Parts: sequence; C-alpha cells; structure tokens
Amino acid sequence: MYDFDFDDWATLYQHDPVAFEARRQAVLALELAKADRKLAGPARAALGRLEAQLAGKDDAQRIQTSMIWMAASLKLLSTRMQDLSDAIGRARRPSP
Repeated sequence: MYDFDFDDWATLYQHDPVAFEARRQAVLALELAKADRKLAGPARAALGRLEAQLAGKDDAQRIQTSMIWMAASLKLLSTRMQDLSDAIGRARRPSP
C-alpha cells in the first residue's frame, strides 16, 4: 500500500510544481490501473470532468472545487452505504 507523506508532497509542490504534477498523474494512473475495469472507466471519466473544472483555476479555486467534489463524493458514499445497510437488514429479517 502507498504511504502518503503530506509534507513530501507539499514540499515538492512548492519547489517543483512540474514534478509534483508528474507524480500526481503517475499515482492516479497506478491507482486506476489497479481498479476493477468496471470501476476504472467511470473513475477516469469523473477524474476527467474534475480536471476540466480545475483547468485554469488558481490554488484557492482548485481547493474550493476539490472540496465540493469531495463533499459530493462523501454524500454519495454515505447514501450507498445506508442503502447497503438497509438491504442487509431486510435480508436478515425473517419473513412473516
């Protein structure tokens, strides 16, 4: 598993933004390559949409846009986890 070092990434971003972007793209590509094919395609499409929204924005705008996407992702995950929990609960209940 990849060990994320925030300080290392932050230092790279501050001193060599081109190398930072290259590393970021490489990590994303590696993670997408490990994903199930059914998930990788939609993930690539979503990432492409996010990248398009981030293009040309300054750091503050990029952070704001990324946070909006992250909140939407967490909301969707929460909804799907609740749906799964409900389905498991229904499956465990004895039928009348």
